[in-house]
Amino acid sequence: MDFRKVPLKRPSDVASFEEYLNYYLKRKNWSQSRLAVCSRIPQPQINKIFNSRINNIEVDILVCICLALQLNVKESVDLLARASRAISPASPCYHAYYELIELYSKKEPVYDKVDNFLVEADEYLRKRKLPRLPSDI
Repeated sequence: MDFRKVPLKRPSDVASFEEYLNYYLKRKNWSQSRLAVCSRIPQPQINKIFNSRINNIEVDILVCICLALQLNVKESVDLLARASRAISPASPCYHAYYELIELYSKKEPVYDKVDNFLVEADEYLRKRKLPRLPSDI
């Protein structure tokens, strides 16, 4: 019997937001609890997101998820679209969010400090006089 790890199959192009979210979670080999800590989103809210019990997820919450999962810009834009959301070019946060997504997709995570994973993002936004990302909503 061959016990090698089976490669993770990417969801189809028409897969749901939840299917892609689960795919990205499995790709990092994370639990929903780990995502909750790293994204600073309370566990009950993460559960509701994964179980499709929240409509109209706020963009900044989705950005926290994208940063925590270290998705690249293309993956992030796609995930937001699957949640029927987008970062508006009219938003003052637009360019900063995209820059953060780009930076975090290449960032080497420090896993012993997962609860501080987004502190740098907050500082980045603060320097640009923009609101920090949500924390313990």
